[in-house]
Amino acid sequence: MRIYKMTTMVALTVTLIFCENGWGETKAKKLSEPAVIDSGYLAVIDGKTITPDIFRAEMARRRMEFNQEKKEELLNSIVRSELLFAAARTAGYENDPEVIETVKQAMVGKYLRDNLDPKLGQLKATDQEAEAYYQTNRAEFTTHAMIHAAIIKIAVSPKSTAEKKAELLKRAEEARAEALALEPGVPAFGSVAIKYSEDQSSRYRGGDIGWLQVGTVDGRWDRAVADAITALKTPGQITPVITTADGFYIAKLTETKGATVKPFAMVKDGVRYQVVQDKKQKIEHEFIEQLKSRISVNVNRGLLETIDLPVQGKQAGPPALPAR
Repeated sequence: MRIYKMTTMVALTVTLIFCENGWGETKAKKLSEPAVIDSGYLAVIDGKTITPDIFRAEMARRRMEFNQEKKEELLNSIVRSELLFAAARTAGYENDPEVIETVKQAMVGKYLRDNLDPKLGQLKATDQEAEAYYQTNRAEFTTHAMIHAAIIKIAVSPKSTAEKKAELLKRAEEARAEALALEPGVPAFGSVAIKYSEDQSSRYRGGDIGWLQVGTVDGRWDRAVADAITALKTPGQITPVITTADGFYIAKLTETKGATVKPFAMVKDGVRYQVVQDKKQKIEHEFIEQLKSRISVNVNRGLLETIDLPVQGKQAGPPALPAR
C-alpha cells in the first residue's frame, strides 16, 4: 500500500509540474462545465488548451515513429493527464504537504542541473595536481605492516579455584614446551593446537588466526594477547604463557609483511578521480556560500542543541531524499 501511495504521489506531482509549466496558466474550473472546442485546438480539458504546437513538441520529446494510431494514443494520454490534473487541483492536492515537498525537490534538482552541474562537468585533474595529491597523502596509499600468527588457548572459568588455575597453567606450560620442540617446518602450532587449544575457530588449523594489522586493535583477542603477538619480531618465535581474564594463551609469529607504498602509476586514475571530487566539493561549497550572500539565512544552533535525538531504530517519518 505504501509503494502504491508513493507511486501515485510521484505521478501526480509530475502531472502537476508537467501541466503547470508546459501548457499555460489557466486556472481550474468546475469539472462539470462544458468546454467549447476551437478549430485551432486539439483538445480543451477544463479550460486547458492543447494546441498543435504543444502536441508536436510532445511528439518530438517522445523520439519515436508516429502513425495515425500512435498520434491518437498520444492525444488520449495527454487528455488523460490533463483530466487527472484538473481533478487533483479541484480536490486541493496543490496544498498537500507531500505534493509541495516533492515539487520543491524537483525544483531544487532542476536549479542545480541548470546552475551548478555545468560548472562541475568541466572539472579535470592534471598530472601535476594528481602527483601533488599523491605526495601529500601518501598514507592513503600505504599498506600497513602485517603479522601472521597462531595461538593456543587454555580456557579458565571465572569460578575456577586457585588450585584449578594452577593446574591449567601447568597444562599451558606443557603445551608451550611441546610447541618449542616442533620441527621448524611445521605450520603454526600443528598438532599441538589440536591437542591443547580450546579456541575452536583456530584449533584444527594449527591455531592459525590469520593476518593482523600492526598498530591496530583486533577485538577478537585480549589486549595482552595482541601486545604479546606484536612484540614478536622473528617468524617462529613463541611467547611465554600469557595470562588473561578468560584463560592462558600461547602465541607464535609465523610470517610478517612490511609496510608498502603503492606506486603512483598504480593509483594514478584513482588519484585523478579524488582530485576532481575535491574540486567539486570546493565549488559546491562556494556555490552555497554565494547563495547565502544573496538570500537571508539565520540558524538557531542554540535551539538545535535542545532537540532530543531520536530513539535508535525508530524513524518518525518517511526517509528523507538523499542529500545532493
